[in-house]
Amino acid sequence: MRGAMELEPELLLQEARESVEAAQSYRRELGHRLEGLREARRQIKESASQTRDVLKQHFNDLKGTLGKLLDERLVTLLQEVDTIEQETIKPLDDCQKLIEHGVNTAEDLVREGEIAMLDGVGEENEKLWSFTKKASHIQLDRWMTTLQPKIIGSSFANLLQIILRMYM
Repeated sequence: MRGAMELEPELLLQEARESVEAAQSYRRELGHRLEGLREARRQIKESASQTRDVLKQHFNDLKGTLGKLLDERLVTLLQEVDTIEQETIKPLDDCQKLIEHGVNTAEDLVREGEIAMLDGVGEENEKLWSFTKKASHIQLDRWMTTLQPKIIGSSFANLLQIILRMYM
């Protein structure tokens, strides 16, 4: 039995050596796997970082382009509003000039009429006759001013607001 017992420690020692070698081999294999995982993690992080940078740059480029396009569109819309404003104001300006001319003419007529009436009838009959003739001519002018351009109502102001709402 003694021989069997002596073999047993050698067998145990051999088994222990094999187990240690297997554990060392397993440890090396796991170490390689850890290195592989670390490398994969580093590559993923690097790739993610590069992707973030590319995305940020791309979106900054898009913002720049979009900003330029929006600025151009704003300029176009403002020009359209200016054009509409000028087109709708012109008839009002024309009408105002006619009305102001009419007011000035009426003021002149009132002055002349008051002077002619103060002079009365008699020697200065010529002034009354001239004033009456002038007044009837001005009445004809007054009738002609009713043919003046139509004053544009608030419909164009509403149009401008509609245009604004369309682009907001």
